[in-house]
Amino acid sequence: MNKRTLIIVVVALAALVLLSQVLSAAFPVEPRYASRLDEATVPPRPTRTATPTLTPVPPTMTPTATATRVPPTATPAPPTRTPTATPEPATATPTATVTQTPTNTRVATAAPPTAIPPTRVPPTATPAPVTFLTSAPVDNGSWGTNQIYIRYDGSVDEIQSDILVKGADGGTYRAEMGFLSSSAALTKIQEYWSYAQRGEANWKGFVRLYDDVNWLTCSAQANVCYQKDENFGQAAVTSQIYLRPHVWEALLKDFLAGGMMATTGNGYYYEIQNAVFRPIIDIAPPSVPCVVFRFTRVS
Repeated sequence: MNKRTLIIVVVALAALVLLSQVLSAAFPVEPRYASRLDEATVPPRPTRTATPTLTPVPPTMTPTATATRVPPTATPAPPTRTPTATPEPATATPTATVTQTPTNTRVATAAPPTAIPPTRVPPTATPAPVTFLTSAPVDNGSWGTNQIYIRYDGSVDEIQSDILVKGADGGTYRAEMGFLSSSAALTKIQEYWSYAQRGEANWKGFVRLYDDVNWLTCSAQANVCYQKDENFGQAAVTSQIYLRPHVWEALLKDFLAGGMMATTGNGYYYEIQNAVFRPIIDIAPPSVPCVVFRFTRVS
């Protein structure tokens, strides 16, 4: 080998060394070591999970509380003593029951209290008689109380009836209309009066009977005719009523056969009560008898 060739070889080796340094600088080998370090850190993780496995040890201490169940076992012993004590008083009770039975039966045989109720029954029966009222009381609440009066249009004082009816027996009778004094009748009259709700005054009422009328609303076929007169200045409402002669005769016949209460069963009674209550309030008349008639023989 000559000198030129040796120089070339040395230069080539130097170039290789320089090239390797350049390549190592451009492509460092450090990431490989980092990845190996990551792999090296994996093993310690399972060692950390091993520590939770020590936690089951404390639960083993809780079963010691089961020792508290031992005291309840001692409680059954006292109940066994109670049954032994109870039979002794039980033997004493039957003797007392034998002595009490005859004493109770003797008290019941006395029976004086049973005689007291019969004495209380008669007083309740005393209000049964029903009387004839020439006016019925009505209550206007805070405005006061008043009356519904019966009036006769043809009479001098309008209080005494001048309606005369011929009877089948040939006698002449003075006819009168009134109200029943029963609590049922007076309660129903008040209900109908209150339904109207006039208020703002102490209202009064009139039932005015006519012996003859020329009202356009009273047809020849009607048995009972009526019309309303309401006076706000005098706080008065009036039921003006006209009964055909044959209605008066039918009422007299019922009265002579059965007295005052028999007139409430008259065939025209519904029409009569309708004529009385419709002007007070325009609804069907009450089903309870409120109006009644009586007759007095004058000849």
